[in-house]
Amino acid sequence: MKSELNFSVRYAETDQMGVANHARYLDWFSEGRVEWLRQKGVLYSVWEQEGIVLPVIDISVRYHQSVRFQDSLTLTTTLKKGSCRELVFDYALFKDGSLCAKAVTRHFFLIQGKVSRLSDDYARQVGIK
Repeated sequence: MKSELNFSVRYAETDQMGVANHARYLDWFSEGRVEWLRQKGVLYSVWEQEGIVLPVIDISVRYHQSVRFQDSLTLTTTLKKGSCRELVFDYALFKDGSLCAKAVTRHFFLIQGKVSRLSDDYARQVGIK
């Protein structure tokens, strides 16, 4: 399943030239994961309350073109690989249908502060085995 998130580049996300700072993309990818989970019926805030978090253990970003203040963007987030131990997401960021960035993040499940296996109920909810 692919989720889609539409947003505009905020002034605070840019440098003096009006170009979005490269680090802001990581925030946008995080929002993409939260939206992907929400569309699966999982509120990340509920997972956090239950002690389940998804730390990033690996990230790769390829920037294709700059985005600027007030640009309207679309971020697609797709689960590339999923198991009860880890998730790998693909991201593609577009402006007017043109690719601006691609990324991949890898996460493991940290439950109550320990690297753990996601329960079968939650795994079914997000569509993993």
